[in-house]
Amino acid sequence: MSNEDIQQAKRLFGYRNRFNCRYFQTPGRFASLVETNVTQLNEPDYSPTRRTILKNALVSGGTLAASTALPLLSRSALAQAPGNDVIHIGASLPLTGSYEKVARICKDAYDFWTKTYNGKMVVAGKERQIKWTFYDDENNSSRVAQLTEKLLTSDKVDILVGSYGTDTILSQGAIVKKHGKVFVQTGASSIRVDEELGGHTAFTANGRVGTYGVGAMNYLATKTPKPKRLALVIMDDPVYVEIAEGVRQKCKEHGIELAAEVVLPMNVQDLRPTALKLRTAGPLDVVYNTGWDVICVKLVEEMAAIGVNPKAFVGGHLTGSPVVKNTLGAKMQGIIGTAVWLPQFGYRDDKFTSTQEFAEKYRAQFGYTPTYQAAFSYIIPWIYQQVLRDANPADPFNAADLRRRLAALDVKDSIWGPISFDERGRIRRDAAPAIQWMGNPASEKIVSPAAMAESPGIYPKPTWQ
Repeated sequence: MSNEDIQQAKRLFGYRNRFNCRYFQTPGRFASLVETNVTQLNEPDYSPTRRTILKNALVSGGTLAASTALPLLSRSALAQAPGNDVIHIGASLPLTGSYEKVARICKDAYDFWTKTYNGKMVVAGKERQIKWTFYDDENNSSRVAQLTEKLLTSDKVDILVGSYGTDTILSQGAIVKKHGKVFVQTGASSIRVDEELGGHTAFTANGRVGTYGVGAMNYLATKTPKPKRLALVIMDDPVYVEIAEGVRQKCKEHGIELAAEVVLPMNVQDLRPTALKLRTAGPLDVVYNTGWDVICVKLVEEMAAIGVNPKAFVGGHLTGSPVVKNTLGAKMQGIIGTAVWLPQFGYRDDKFTSTQEFAEKYRAQFGYTPTYQAAFSYIIPWIYQQVLRDANPADPFNAADLRRRLAALDVKDSIWGPISFDERGRIRRDAAPAIQWMGNPASEKIVSPAAMAESPGIYPKPTWQ
């Protein structure tokens, strides 16, 4: 169900915040949405008939979304279905607000996974139809706690997928822990998740954010001559501080002087003062930006404007954002980034022979190339599928058994790469690969680790004009 479908549903019913989706197979085609309920939180359940949908659509002058035009199962019909014929998955996502675009990608990926497996998951040796319940948590920690409580107690979901963002994951995890449950998440990479929830409540399927800069630093350490002086630009937020600490450790390991550190408030707008501080630091071999795409763009533009031209610039983990490439143009040449996941990574799973095939089929369905958020969302229900297929039929969602199965998981092939968890419930990943932008027009090439490298890279980078 796309964001447009969500907005259409809101217009049709005048309600918000809950989306129940039940998938099933019909002769001759796959009907993606069988049941859609849109209800106001804390209001009585609302179960519209097909006639009501059509009437509301006509009254509003709108057109029916494709999903609502498909057959609907009434609540009574659902009640007649045996409970063990369905696996109910709950999700809380920031479907509105500053993370709306990311949440849409996550939700698209869940839909893609569901359709890839024909709307069914094998649980304890038996196929079950997949039912999703989505809530909009607005990226609000208090709200995500309330919604997680509702998913576990009122909706009685069988399994949960994590929300997005460190604070919301920690808030969600506190409720999951209170109920003695366990969940898989990829929305927060901070070590704080390991410290508060890891291994007993949360299993995190992406690497610690502190490892994001490791691949880029290892790559730079192989250059001749090796970089001697590095400046670090740090956003004043725990996640970015963790990235910076990983870079500091690599500087020490590789004998690179940390010549300057500039800490910026999260609401910074003007990067000229930062560029001036970098200029006063003297000749720099590397400038490392821990911030996001907009910070990367502004920093490059301001440095170029006053003649700060390091031999290498590491733009962070979002250099692949369209805003970076579209804004910087020729200045993209030689910029280094870190990549959690890319379509050219050499992974595969039971449905896709390569990540390229995964990306092509995803693009065909949604009209855009999947980002790492799409890949790490797709992998959450995929992981559940691995550990539930041979669960105990008498109690397949038993938390202790699910926890044990997740801890023992050891998968070599998935579109997310090898998956196993350490004692703190964190996927075993040593470093995010490094990419570099090169060519005309510039495109991203993997430069580290050597086993994945598509190019030896460019060092020093071209001078910014």
